[in-house]
Amino acid sequence: MILVVCATELELHPLLELVPADENQWTSLVCGVGVVETTLSLSRMLEQKQGAFTAVIHCGVAGAYVSDSGQTAKLLDICLAREELFGDFGICHGSHIEPLPEHLVHKSRYPLDAILLKQCAMVLAKENIAFQQGTFVTVAGVSATSARGRMLHEQYGALCENMEGAAVARVCEAFSLPLLELRCISNYVEDRDLSRWKLEDACLHAAKCTATFLQELLQK
Repeated sequence: MILVVCATELELHPLLELVPADENQWTSLVCGVGVVETTLSLSRMLEQKQGAFTAVIHCGVAGAYVSDSGQTAKLLDICLAREELFGDFGICHGSHIEPLPEHLVHKSRYPLDAILLKQCAMVLAKENIAFQQGTFVTVAGVSATSARGRMLHEQYGALCENMEGAAVARVCEAFSLPLLELRCISNYVEDRDLSRWKLEDACLHAAKCTATFLQELLQK
């Protein structure tokens, strides 16, 4: 059985309309916003249903970093994670994040499952859905200035940021579950301006792409 994880009902609802949950094939979890709620709710579910799942798909929205040469991803672009990392877990200087000593942390970077990533890329390409692949940054606090966004982008060479992905990756590693993360760009990481966000459109596009891949997996 496949588990689909979303941070909010807003991100999950359009997927459920496209592919109704089937307890024999797939189910869903609204994990909550941020790494604490995500870790708690996902760990609890996996412990309660030990051995029930064969893979996890994490989907939702993200904010795209902007570089001096232009956007790394555009509004409503689909992005697939090659790796997730805890971006601001450490010593936060104005110009960079200094990692904590290794003996204090498990690790900060988590590569995602290469097989699921390749399968999803092939499905999206077959459907002529444009997408990008790269590093995702998980933050504890949403970046609300262009300066912070540029700093994180330059330090990690990342496409986008979110608030849950690395926590999902950490838990999936602990439970030995392959993970795919798919996100749609809802906004740029810039001086905060909600009038420029495309949140609902991004939720719908992410859901459509997730549904396309999910249905492909369920046929196998």
